[in-house]
Amino acid sequence: MIDLLSISDFNLDDARKLVNDTTALHIDQKLQGFISSIGMTSGDYLHFQIPENIVVVGDIHGDYVSLQKILNEIGWKTYLESEENILIFLGDYVDRGKYSVEVLLCLCKLKRLYPNNVFLLRGNHEAYHHFPFSSFSFPEDLRVRFGKKGEQFYLENIMPFFDSMFGFCEIDSFAILVHGGLPVVEDLKFFENYKFHLSNMTSQKNLLEQILWNDPRELVEDNWLYSNRGLGKYFGMKITDLWLTHTGCKCVIRGHEPCKGFKTNHLGKITTLFSSKQPYPKFESAFLKMSGDDISKKQDYLPKLDDFIKII
Repeated sequence: MIDLLSISDFNLDDARKLVNDTTALHIDQKLQGFISSIGMTSGDYLHFQIPENIVVVGDIHGDYVSLQKILNEIGWKTYLESEENILIFLGDYVDRGKYSVEVLLCLCKLKRLYPNNVFLLRGNHEAYHHFPFSSFSFPEDLRVRFGKKGEQFYLENIMPFFDSMFGFCEIDSFAILVHGGLPVVEDLKFFENYKFHLSNMTSQKNLLEQILWNDPRELVEDNWLYSNRGLGKYFGMKITDLWLTHTGCKCVIRGHEPCKGFKTNHLGKITTLFSSKQPYPKFESAFLKMSGDDISKKQDYLPKLDDFIKII
């Protein structure tokens, strides 16, 4: 078990070094191209061949207890010994829950220990400085933890760390992984070089906003609608089919919406995964785990992911 106390006793200098080291790891990986025998990067875009095993974790929102349970369930020390076992987090690590700082530092420790098979995708709560919203409380959490210097820590260290996170992940012929949803693409020429467009999303605010904020909906007459969130869009199954056709993937795994562990949209082509219980007592916390054999067996048809999701 990762010891909460080993993170709780971190002073500001410890936390700053850990966050800066993780940021440097992300930047280095974005420049490397190939990061393991099955993984490659192009800036914000992350791609894997079929792994030996994959674990995917949804929104955590400061729920350190659920994070601990998931890591213990997968036997994280043994699981992460092999770089062909990958662990992907879908974003929204902070806000809502009691232990946002602890969750973030824990994930940084994991990334530093296992840089080539632990990956942190960016959620909308890691992009407040690009897309402000009313319920962002993480800077206050830092101030409570570290005093007045917590604000400086957020501005000088946390914001660059958030900007360094990956934004879009593709697993070869299997799944697209994002925090929010699929962008609405009007010009099909986009897909002629979609990996290039996804490699630098920070400079393409519309693309970044949609990936972090979009939600699937069962739209009948429209391909998409503006979201009631005030940011992002609701996208229908035609948008999902467009992305799956052009990437060769079979499904989408995303977070962003509280639910009872998971839910599906678009005839099972989209699975929403949620991993936060403490700040959302009416919902459940879950994670997905599949083997490479499971994935390979399902490459010729739409996979039913329910069988591989565990509610904790």
